[in-house]
Amino acid sequence: MIYLPFPTSTTEETILNSLNEELALKPYQLYRAQDLMKHDFPPIATTKAIAFLLGVSPGTIYHMAKCPERYYRVYSVPKKSGGERQIESPRIVLKVVQRWIYYNILVKVKLSENVYGFIPGKNIFTNAHKHINSKNLLVVDINNFFPSISKCKVFDIFRNAGFTVRVSYVLSGLCTFEGRLPQGAPTSPMLANIAFASSDTILSDLSERWGCIYTRYADDLAFSGDRHFNKDDIQIISEILNGNGFQINNNKSRILGKGSRQVIAGLVINKYGLPPREKRRKWRALFYNVSKNPQEVKTKESQLRGIASFVKQYNPSIASAYFEIANRTAGK
Repeated sequence: MIYLPFPTSTTEETILNSLNEELALKPYQLYRAQDLMKHDFPPIATTKAIAFLLGVSPGTIYHMAKCPERYYRVYSVPKKSGGERQIESPRIVLKVVQRWIYYNILVKVKLSENVYGFIPGKNIFTNAHKHINSKNLLVVDINNFFPSISKCKVFDIFRNAGFTVRVSYVLSGLCTFEGRLPQGAPTSPMLANIAFASSDTILSDLSERWGCIYTRYADDLAFSGDRHFNKDDIQIISEILNGNGFQINNNKSRILGKGSRQVIAGLVINKYGLPPREKRRKWRALFYNVSKNPQEVKTKESQLRGIASFVKQYNPSIASAYFEIANRTAGK
């Protein structure tokens, strides 16, 4: 199965000839395929072309699109705020197809510069740095971000990209679960970004009128500047989101002045844009204990490496020491 980016080294003519020979494209289908390639998308002019380009049988593609629930493993994980979050993890065959869709279609859709979540070259640190040393901060959280995005919205995304109705129907079926975006599919984060694009535009314009900086990291919206934010501002944002099919989480939306601890997407931005001090102390103690008593520590090597990888984004020297400790635990 192919899940890497579409082979750009192959000429457009060669690709189209291969498709034509295999699928006997009609003139209008060939034109559609050429037009998609001009916009840097794969030439999926027919539903059978999806199967051909992926190297998967058409029957498998159709079945996954029509009955996606059969290709997911559903389980729950605890939420930091309490309760549980349901995860719908696609099984390997569907996950490979979704990765192909992600690399060949979704990452090529242009998004607002205000978007920082799930964007190559951007992360929670580049997002936080836009707001460091802000006088005032308004943070708004979107409630049930992924599940709020329906299969109809996903269908519209593919249609707007230039795919036919039938192809868009199959692609949206391959990317949704129970009629919505699933928590756990590799396509969901980018589809959510694209589905939220119109809201990003409106919120960006609003922030300009307020004289503020606006960014979004996944479901975390942040506004910062000299403006003295109030509950009316939250209500304005809420009405904008409601008009686009989203709702704010009132329990997580907050207004923070410079004298309080300002947090965006888990990072404290009052001065540097770092994880909270208590979390950094916890990690330091964990790695110290692992280095001194590796046999008594139950933390898995993979978890240690995950923490070290995160720390590397803001302090490579500390991360290097953490990686060294994690490597030593591999042979304990």
